[in-house]
Amino acid sequence: MNDNQRAGAASPRASVSADTVIDAFALVRQGDFVQGEIPLVRLARAVEGLPEQPSGEAGLVRWSVRGEIGKGVIGASFASGQPLLHLHVQAHPVLICQRCNVPFAFAVDSQAVLQLVKSEDELDDDLSFDAQDPDVVDSLPEKVVGSHRFDLLAQVEDELILSIPYVPKHPVCPGAQAKDGDAQQAPATQRPSPFAVLEQLKRKD
Repeated sequence: MNDNQRAGAASPRASVSADTVIDAFALVRQGDFVQGEIPLVRLARAVEGLPEQPSGEAGLVRWSVRGEIGKGVIGASFASGQPLLHLHVQAHPVLICQRCNVPFAFAVDSQAVLQLVKSEDELDDDLSFDAQDPDVVDSLPEKVVGSHRFDLLAQVEDELILSIPYVPKHPVCPGAQAKDGDAQQAPATQRPSPFAVLEQLKRKD
């Protein structure tokens, strides 16, 4: 085994230029891990309706996907034996604050678990436990149809779209900070001290 083969055997990670169309079931079966990055502007559905996005490092979407056979540790025991993909997406898309109309970078750091099924008929299969329990329902992974030519970027883009708020807002708008600061300073400059007023009254007497 040469040095390159040893390096490849030591880590299952794919390079950032890795093919994003994969055999999803093989990834799960082998417990492999792939990762990559892509300019946000190349995800047309995600940036539709958004302002101009930055180039370079600030405009990258970073993602990783790990495959595994479920061991019953996610939500209910249904996960045991199920083919799962663990998806992680990070990005900083520029959005327009709907409160102050100023653009800002919104931090996306989202993780999701996808359960692979073999056909669309399985997407709506009834579950063997009480699906009315909201805690159980919230813990379920999303079912997606897996294939031997599975488009990872489509899943990355879907997760990014779901992570972008419908009505984006600053936690605190820059203009509001300035106004709050002015309001806090105003009483000190406009209102005389009550002790000073009392002192003046004493002197008049």
